[in-house]
This record gives sequence, C-alpha cells and structure tokens, in this order.
Amino acid sequence: MSTRLRVDGVVREGAAAVYAVLAFGVVVAPALIIDSTARGGGVAPTWQALDLLAVSAVLGLGYGVVCYRRLRRQATMTRSRPNVWIGAANALVALALLSSVLLAVVLHELGSMQAPLAGQEWTLLALWGGVQLAAIAVAEAVERGVFRWLTAPERRAAAGHGQRRVPAHHYRRGS
Repeated sequence: MSTRLRVDGVVREGAAAVYAVLAFGVVVAPALIIDSTARGGGVAPTWQALDLLAVSAVLGLGYGVVCYRRLRRQATMTRSRPNVWIGAANALVALALLSSVLLAVVLHELGSMQAPLAGQEWTLLALWGGVQLAAIAVAEAVERGVFRWLTAPERRAAAGHGQRRVPAHHYRRGS
C-alpha cells in the first residue's frame, strides 16, 4: 500500500471528523448562548440552562456521528470529492441558520404563552428538541439534495458508459 493512499485516507478521515465536530458545535451553540445570556443577566440559575444544553448535546452528538459516517461513505463512493464538501458546507450553513433563527422565531411566538409554560419544563425541552430536530432534518435534506444535484451528471455519464450504442445504419427504414 502506498504512502499516498494512507495519507489521503487520513486526511479524509480527519476532515470528516472536523466537520462532525463543527456540526455538533452548531447544534449546541444556541443552548450555550442562552446559558451565557441567562447567567450574565441574572435571569435564571445555571442549572435551568443545563437541560437545554443536555438536549442539544445529545442531538448534536447524534448528528455529528451521522455527518461523519455520511462524509466517509460519500468521499469513497464518488469521483468528485469537492461535490461532497460543497453539499456538506451548504448543510452546515442551513443548520446554523435554522438552529438559531428557527428557535428564536418559535420562542418569540411563544412569548404570550410564557405563563402556561413556566411550570412545564418538559414541554419547553420537547419544543427545544423538536425545533433542533427539524433544523437537523432540513440540513440533511439540503446536503443530500445538493450532493445529488451536483453528482447527477457524473451518474448519467457512468450509466452511459455501460450501455451498448447501436449505430444508426442498423435501424431499418421504411417498414
């Protein structure tokens, strides 16, 4: 086995791991921001923000594993590795936007329901986790859609090479 192949594999594995850590960080970031804002403003004790952080950490860890496995698989199954990373970058941007903006919109809309939700911590955790799951699902859909769109010409070309072409003079005319 050549050194080039081993180095290429290590770089591919390392890049997938770095991306997985970034995806984890993007999912956890809104909970960290709420925790630091609550502590800085003296609004809530730090233990109340830890449950949001725990939910985000579990979802982020799961999504990081999914990203790592997907990137390793896609990088070995396609000839054009930049397409893999273009799709992944688009997914990371979609995840960053949705995990923060969608949460802000949902929590803003629930501002009028603050009193009913005050004593129901599990409802807020379920809402938080649901919104984060929706952001993750949309990010995965974006990644898969962009990757398929970018690799469609590659797949069509590969499918065309395996087909036998019949020359035009073999067709009968005027039957």
